[in-house]
Amino acid sequence: MSSLVLRVAIDLDGSLEPMGDTMNELALSLIERGVDLVPFASARGHHRITPQRTFPSPLTQMWRRGYGIAVDRLLPPVDVIHVAGRQVPPTLRTPLVVSVDDLRPLIDSDESARGRQLRRAVARGAIVVATSYAARRRVVRALGVEANDVAVAFPAVPTLSTPHEARYIVVSVTGAVDHFLAMAPPIVRCARDLGLQVAALASREAGGKIRALAPEVTVVARDRARHLLGEAHTVIHLSDGARFPSLPIAAVGCGLPVVATSTDVNRELLEGCADLIAENEVHEALAVIVRTMTDATHRRLLSSAGRPRAQDFTPDVAAQRYEGLYRDAVASWSR
Repeated sequence: MSSLVLRVAIDLDGSLEPMGDTMNELALSLIERGVDLVPFASARGHHRITPQRTFPSPLTQMWRRGYGIAVDRLLPPVDVIHVAGRQVPPTLRTPLVVSVDDLRPLIDSDESARGRQLRRAVARGAIVVATSYAARRRVVRALGVEANDVAVAFPAVPTLSTPHEARYIVVSVTGAVDHFLAMAPPIVRCARDLGLQVAALASREAGGKIRALAPEVTVVARDRARHLLGEAHTVIHLSDGARFPSLPIAAVGCGLPVVATSTDVNRELLEGCADLIAENEVHEALAVIVRTMTDATHRRLLSSAGRPRAQDFTPDVAAQRYEGLYRDAVASWSR
């Protein structure tokens, strides 16, 4: 590394979380830490930072398979390159950091190309980064690598303002649409008793199923999550554990009571500041959800526990951790 100031190229089209792209949040905090940033975009999306370079789709499709022109031939000289999406481009002379936030392609045998892509990157010297220790265990098993080949760093979760008006029970559905549909009618009834509506954040496919089978639920696109939290009374996060729970972490950070599926990842990150429910226990889960929606004392306890926990996941904390990983990558590459 030529100076003490790191120069980092970061792909803004990386981790697309419901709270907004966390790579943009990370990039802004890295800039505040004095990192010399070269933002680029592997896809043409909306960005809070203007990317210095974008790339044509044929090239990024090759990068998705781990082949193609080395990305450092197309960028200004930098100390390290950080990507977090499906594109994992090769590099010639620059260390690569690859964040893995979606585990589904690794555990789905029909999408084993993701595993081959990441193994190829590790063989080339890349640092793979999981978003939790539970996620790291799954990445290590899926790739067949050593534990020390996979680092851990939490994504940057934005700090949001306190909700200003409670209008919705917000349900985040991530790979658990059938679980939600089994509980939707009583949740809707309880919400109505409180003068509230139920709004579900879901993918296009899951949203279509919810509209067809639970028409009393309002389906909202994931990119509206920030706005919806500003009008939330309670957040219910139903997931399969394959993604980092950025939305419930943002929710507890602004004092909202949260119920979440008891996955390995959620137990690691949310236990003690959110109510956890088993996916296969519908009646017990509903009892927990109703208590979280209606018990004022319990809601205050969750709120007081959630705000301090969320401080572990702020963009500033994420940027500090990633700056350390960048320096490790440079030092390892030099050796």
